[in-house]
Amino acid sequence: MLRKIEEAGISINPDISTTLNIDDKEKQLLKLIYKYPQIVKDAGDTLSPALIANYAYELAKEFNQFYHDFPIIKAEVSIRNFRLIVAKTVGKVIESAMGLLGIEVPERM
Repeated sequence: MLRKIEEAGISINPDISTTLNIDDKEKQLLKLIYKYPQIVKDAGDTLSPALIANYAYELAKEFNQFYHDFPIIKAEVSIRNFRLIVAKTVGKVIESAMGLLGIEVPERM
């Protein structure tokens, strides 16, 4: 999806200082992203990589629902920028989690 955005010539502007009307499902996804450092800490403390695997699965599932329910490319500019940043962040978190598990993530699907 991010590749399609770049091919369309749409840039991600990280300045989202405008007030956005964020849906509860979007907030839920943000809260899940926010939990990642604590999940990693807990997994290390308990020597349980399953915590990271379960978290990555849950994040991927939530993002899939987010992507299905909310338009990104066709959204107004401010909300599109916000959703693009969320999508990029989810990708980085999943890649990080998979890396901790020793799983390589393909460049594109």
